[in-house]
Amino acid sequence: MPRRKILVVDDDPDIVAYLSSFLEDNGYVMDSANDASSARTAIDRFQPDAVLIDVLMPGRSGLDLLVNIRNDPRWCNLPVLVITGHDKILQDDCQSYFGRHGVRGPDGVLGKPVDRESLLSMLKQIPGFSQV
Repeated sequence: MPRRKILVVDDDPDIVAYLSSFLEDNGYVMDSANDASSARTAIDRFQPDAVLIDVLMPGRSGLDLLVNIRNDPRWCNLPVLVITGHDKILQDDCQSYFGRHGVRGPDGVLGKPVDRESLLSMLKQIPGFSQV
């Protein structure tokens, strides 16, 4: 089975390096983007099997990026995990935001700092990811 590709979208280079290194060590192929605009370009170029998106970034938020992904017929089913340190978002798993926009929310929400075992567990719940 081919190695799964994951795109990390976060404006903090330390978080990108941490997550990329950890996930590469666990058999994933990694790429990254530091904002929503470059993430859209990276999705089209890299064609990831899943995306990890930070919520608070300069410019458009990660939640806006997810709405954009869900409204794109090419990527509407792309598995997306949201990572955030924002307590209110964690409390309702972003559901109030996505309900207002009429789109399916993320496939999982993780708090920062990201618990590595929780991240791996969420990824393994995505069809096709358990065989990494």
